[in-house]
Amino acid sequence: MRRSARGFSLFEVLISLALLALMSAVVIPALMGRVRNAQTSALGQTLFSMSLAIFEYRKAVTVYPPALVHLATKPLSTVTDACGVTQIGATNANNWRGPYVTRELVSGGVGIGDAVIQDALRRVAGPPTILFMDVGGVDTLSAVDLERQYDATVNPATGTIRYTTAAVGGLPIASAKTVNLSYGLPITGC
Repeated sequence: MRRSARGFSLFEVLISLALLALMSAVVIPALMGRVRNAQTSALGQTLFSMSLAIFEYRKAVTVYPPALVHLATKPLSTVTDACGVTQIGATNANNWRGPYVTRELVSGGVGIGDAVIQDALRRVAGPPTILFMDVGGVDTLSAVDLERQYDATVNPATGTIRYTTAAVGGLPIASAKTVNLSYGLPITGC
């Protein structure tokens, strides 16, 4: 004897879809929050390690690098320092003991998730004089989290972490739900 195959009823299919939608509504936001936290942490750690590398470079070469790429490759003696004042010179270029970072640095910048740390460093005369690493495409919530970690307050215009939707340095106006973030290093000798 042959029995006919029974399929799912419309009611059963609708109940299954409703359960899937409910589970998605709970799981997807939690997963996205974890992804954002991981990207925020990676960006903060990368900015911190780059700042240490900049100071190690300065200790060896006696001037600040004009771009992050000089932390990974020996600069030419004709390269102008970050202060825009003098060429590095042959003696200082030969004192380079890098690479000062373990990651590959390219002139297009360093990608961390959707954000990109720009290669060029930006100096703003003070007091204090500050050397900025600019990062484009940073999620707004990540910028707030980083500012709380580094500055223990939320004031996007001051402190180590600064952010805005306006164009900064070589970065264009930020796209929706992102900001241009700047990580500032107080420097001397410029």
